[in-house]
Amino acid sequence: MLGSAKIHWRARGPGMIAFLVVALLIGSLAGAPASASSYDGTKLDPALLGEILADPSGDYEVIVRATPPSAADTRSDQASRAGNALSASGGKAKFALGIVGGAAGTLKGTPLLALTHNPNVDYIYKDAKITPAFDPLTGASKVTTPGIVETGAPQVWSQYGVTGRGVTVAVVDSGIDGHADLAGRITAGIDFTSATPTVVAGGVGDPGGHGTHVAGLIAGDGTASGGSYTGVAPNANVVDVRVINAQGSSNTSIVLRGLQWVLNNRNTYHIRVVNLSLGATATGSYKMDPLATAAEVLTFAGLTVVVAAGNGGAGAGTITTPGTDPYVVTVGAVDDAGTPSIADDTIATFSSRGPTLYDGLAKPDVVAPGRKMTSLRVPGSTLDTLYPERRVTAPGQTVPSYFLLSGTSMAAPVVAGAAALMLERDPTLTPKKLKKRLQKTAVPLANATSFDQGAGLISALQAVASLDPGAEYTTPRVTDAFAKDMLRFITGQPIVWKSLTFNGGVDSKNITWDKITWTNITWDNITWENITWEAFTWTNITWENITWENITWESTPSLSTGSLSTTWTTAY
Repeated sequence: MLGSAKIHWRARGPGMIAFLVVALLIGSLAGAPASASSYDGTKLDPALLGEILADPSGDYEVIVRATPPSAADTRSDQASRAGNALSASGGKAKFALGIVGGAAGTLKGTPLLALTHNPNVDYIYKDAKITPAFDPLTGASKVTTPGIVETGAPQVWSQYGVTGRGVTVAVVDSGIDGHADLAGRITAGIDFTSATPTVVAGGVGDPGGHGTHVAGLIAGDGTASGGSYTGVAPNANVVDVRVINAQGSSNTSIVLRGLQWVLNNRNTYHIRVVNLSLGATATGSYKMDPLATAAEVLTFAGLTVVVAAGNGGAGAGTITTPGTDPYVVTVGAVDDAGTPSIADDTIATFSSRGPTLYDGLAKPDVVAPGRKMTSLRVPGSTLDTLYPERRVTAPGQTVPSYFLLSGTSMAAPVVAGAAALMLERDPTLTPKKLKKRLQKTAVPLANATSFDQGAGLISALQAVASLDPGAEYTTPRVTDAFAKDMLRFITGQPIVWKSLTFNGGVDSKNITWDKITWTNITWDNITWENITWEAFTWTNITWENITWENITWESTPSLSTGSLSTTWTTAY
């Protein structure tokens, strides 16, 4: 698993006394056997709990979320309390994760179970492995990229003069290499797989080769191919947020750090869209998933989050997280059969299907071309070395500057590019309105169910042409962590209920919905389910302050890939 920054913990005043008391309590419990009486199962990721019970003496990479802050606190206080709880229990805190109100760290199994009794701990997640959705060696020969043509993107450029100019897409991936097709439009880069992540002008490089391919599908301008291999939004800017190492490995906490940085710097670099061509196996409801929480924070802060559905194959319930979250745009992959005609399109066999495994939600939201997509090559990268036969030489050229890949990793950036086109023409689009326009203008494919394709194949042309101002509210509720932390920001605003007949017409205290005010509201699951979250006003929140943390933990990760290097060759 990818290493993380170690931490220098900086004490925060009198609160340390309380934490010393907690440390003594936890110390007394550390030697207790891993039994049902030694932990609070409601505070533990079920998958993690199973691993600990099987091996209580093992070391575990975790994300500890602190209890929600008071009105006077910030998420940095949550990160501090989570880090203190880890350290006091004999573990090692690594870095703050203000975007989910917690901290990443390492702790042995038995004290980790005892940590669930700490009153400052709200939930403990497994710091799960994250992998890009790469395709295997298929022996395919050189191909063109008709998928870009069939979305109608070139017609958008010619008919509307819209090319993504002025819109920035954050590519949260394995890095972006300096390629002629992106020259002058990689506005910043930061590498969270390094010991000291530092913002640089331009990309941070891409030893894996995946992120550059993704960036080219979004914003490549075809310079090295005479325009033959051009991305969807050829004048858009990209920001390089590296969270995946050269072998295609990462973990949840590293990705969260990247998303946290995107949130804090979205205004500096004019970021409007975030592309996540990565995912982790869903081990429970999105309501308890830290990646889903982070994606929701970004969404309500005004960023459209586009996520690959995953390459889990044709079976139902194979959507990966955070694609399981109802607020993101989850993208499945189409096999365009090597032609720009939609008539012969099918859902790619590797594309993950819905409904989501634990919540039964309709996913993916849309599909886009994702098989045998030609985009930017990174010479000497891991993918380039593994699959030399996938190098593509543009017509009239002698050196291969392009590369062939398949996967929902390739479908997601097609949609992210379309989002950039839409935002150039209509900068007022909210994430919700943008998502609904994509869905309403999509073209359903024959012989595919809604759980295979969502609303259908995106049409960049129709989505840009649409002036539909409406957007329905999302039916499913937000995650637990988002609901708890947002209470202090929305209190006092008008409450919009989804249905006055929900739960028999009453809340958990038998108060009818029309009689509930902020003085008698019960902040629990029943209430969360009936609230229309998008009806609240979110524009007044200073999101940067919510996720800011003044914590300087010890710094130095060492990257250890081991068997995880095989994630570059995931079969479909």
